[in-house]
Amino acid sequence: MNKNLKKLLDLQDLDKSMREKEHRIDRLGVRVEKLEGEIEKIREKEEEREEHLKSLKEESEEKNSRVDELQDQIDQYQERLDEGIISFKETEALEEKIEHSTERMEKLEDEAIDIMMEIDRTESKREKQKSRAKSNVEEKEGKIKELENEKSKLKQELNDLEEERKELAEKIPDKLIDQYERLRSSTNKPIVQVNNGVCQGCQMSVSKNTVKKARNGQGIVTCENCSRIIYVQ
Repeated sequence: MNKNLKKLLDLQDLDKSMREKEHRIDRLGVRVEKLEGEIEKIREKEEEREEHLKSLKEESEEKNSRVDELQDQIDQYQERLDEGIISFKETEALEEKIEHSTERMEKLEDEAIDIMMEIDRTESKREKQKSRAKSNVEEKEGKIKELENEKSKLKQELNDLEEERKELAEKIPDKLIDQYERLRSSTNKPIVQVNNGVCQGCQMSVSKNTVKKARNGQGIVTCENCSRIIYVQ
């Protein structure tokens, strides 16, 4: 086999290895992004739960505050009634206000009790939810760390291959490198074998004379159909 062709084949093998590592790095990046998205969703869900609990407590405080205000109003109305120096009409009006305020207060008290019960139920679940969320996040963060370490290792290996490729390319004539790079811009396999007179790149037959040149290693031989560089084992 022509020595320059052998170097080009080695270069093609290096390019294949580099391409595979680049794809693996990309796939690892996708997995990391997916895990990061899952972590973000877990944290958002936890924030929603905390916000819901906070909202319940604020609502409870508001209703209890309204109950206290109504009780103060009722006490004031009752105090005026107890003074006994008001007209019958004013007495009826105050009694009606007391009744109305009492009904509103009792309704608010019932609502406040319901909210407190919901707060108790929610808080009883929060510790388990927090623990589960923390565990899930830590597990995913651990996996991300593993993937990032694997990415770093692959990137170093890729850098080493790039250096090796650079050194090999310098040993190949510029004209051949240019020809190889032009082919590589349109196909991942610029150099292919010929089997039984058929180019394994385009699956088209090549002339017997071309096969003979390739077999004898007479320089760099190309397929008449696809222009790939060809060789015969």
